[in-house]
Amino acid sequence: MLIFIIPLQSPKASKNWGHVCALAKRTLLSVLRQKHQDYRVFLVCNEPPVGCPVHPALTIFERDFPVPDMSVWENRMADKWGKVRVGLVAARGLAPCHIMVVDADDCVSNRLSGLCEEHPESNGWFFDQGWFHDEGSRIIFRKKKDFDKVCGTSSIVRAFPDELPTEEKGDRESVHILRSGHTKIRANSIVRGTPLDPLPFPGAVYCLATGENHTAFSLQGWRSKKVLLQKLLCYRLLTRRIRGQFGLYDLANG
Repeated sequence: MLIFIIPLQSPKASKNWGHVCALAKRTLLSVLRQKHQDYRVFLVCNEPPVGCPVHPALTIFERDFPVPDMSVWENRMADKWGKVRVGLVAARGLAPCHIMVVDADDCVSNRLSGLCEEHPESNGWFFDQGWFHDEGSRIIFRKKKDFDKVCGTSSIVRAFPDELPTEEKGDRESVHILRSGHTKIRANSIVRGTPLDPLPFPGAVYCLATGENHTAFSLQGWRSKKVLLQKLLCYRLLTRRIRGQFGLYDLANG
């Protein structure tokens, strides 16, 4: 079983809660499009989004998390990883083979649970490749290397039961997934002797220019000639097939 854990920010920490809800709904619907049914989705939040889908694979964990100062990076990350920890504690009771953390504004491939079902003993995968998409655009950019270094929705990790936390509050450093985050989990997995494989297909869409991203990154900001050429070579039309695989619909039409 693959368990997706989706931490969602508090309404009080959001610039526009209605927009956050629309993004989270799209993310949830994307995750819930898995082709193979041996998976669960844990949404961990202060308050579930308006319009939250109802699905037998979805469980919502509401807690009275303190509202972080979103202008401070460390506070934002502490809020995110505190919520992921709640999901990990709940996951322990189901003994999943793999865990994936998903940011609440991204979309994922519908092939992920099937891969885990086919390879339950795998240490997991890092997403070396994936898609970047500016909200509302009709084109999409394929990043072919180091996608996991820039997008938080970018790894699937083997869930060793004795390594999952038993309490919702505790030291982040004691839990591999929490300690590593998305930028270090590939390297840290090698150090601990459980190296991740590169996912053999693009695993996620990093949704940009949504108004709620906690990064300044956007395709529109790339200006060097080298990067502009790379963009031209890696751009694709956002086809119906890509939309279907990732559940990526325009928020204005959703």
